[in-house]
Formats: sequence, C-alpha cells, structure tokens
Amino acid sequence: MRKLLTALAMLGVVALVAAPADAKKRHSHKPSGVEGVVLNSTCAGACAEPPPPEPAYTGPVTVTVQRVSDGQQVASQAISDGHFRMRLKRGSYDVSSVPPNPEPPPCQPGEMCPLAETQGAAIVQPCMQGETTRVQVRRHHFAHVELHVSNVCIV
Repeated sequence: MRKLLTALAMLGVVALVAAPADAKKRHSHKPSGVEGVVLNSTCAGACAEPPPPEPAYTGPVTVTVQRVSDGQQVASQAISDGHFRMRLKRGSYDVSSVPPNPEPPPCQPGEMCPLAETQGAAIVQPCMQGETTRVQVRRHHFAHVELHVSNVCIV
C-alpha cells in the first residue's frame, strides 16, 4: 500500500510540473499584429459642425504594412468593408490605407481639376488619398489602428 501511495504522489508531482510548461507553450502561440478600421473622412457638401462620426470606408482599399527599420513591405490586405486584421511579429510598422486611383478623365474647360507642378508640367493628382500611421506591435497583442481615406477633389 505504501508503494502505491508513493507512486501516486510521484505521478501528482510530475503532473504539476508538466502542467505549467504545457500552459506556457499554449500561451506562446498567441498571435500579435495589427487590426483596425479604415474610415471615410470625405465631407460631401457643406461639413456640419460638429462633424458626424466618420463611417467605415466601403470601397476597395489596400492596407499595407512596412517595417520601420528597413522600409520592407511585410504585409498587404485588400479590403472592401473597412475592416482589417493582419498577424505580425513584434516591432515598429507603418500601416497605410491605399485607395485605388484610376486614371482620371481629362479635364473639360471650366471644370476644377486638382493640379500639381512637376518640372513645369501640370499633372492631375489622384482624388482618393489614404494615410499612414506608425504603430508599435507588442508580443501577444494586436495594435488597434484607425486609418482614413478621403476624396480631396470634393471641396
């Protein structure tokens, strides 16, 4: 009987020692990265004061992630509902909203066209513009990011 109790006690000790190691292993697989929303900050027509909450951007947009240390793009996700989630290792990243900018039609006489000067030649600027935000991703955490897309041609 004494041998049986000793054996059971030893099994209990082994189980207690193995359990924390197993729990630690499960915890170490918890992912990290960035998650968030792209908001539509275009103010169509006269803007109200105070402005209403910005809705999620529901057009096509690509969220890109570049590592700050070397500028290397490490992730990209095309979305259309304004929400994204990407797994990343811990570190510092620049997260950008990149809307598609199709070739604009040529300006008609009398129309307002956004122009920029480039070495004496006028070029048409894209109307849809995104933004970039720098985030720090910590181990086992998702950094929340809020990005914006706006139509700068609407005044």
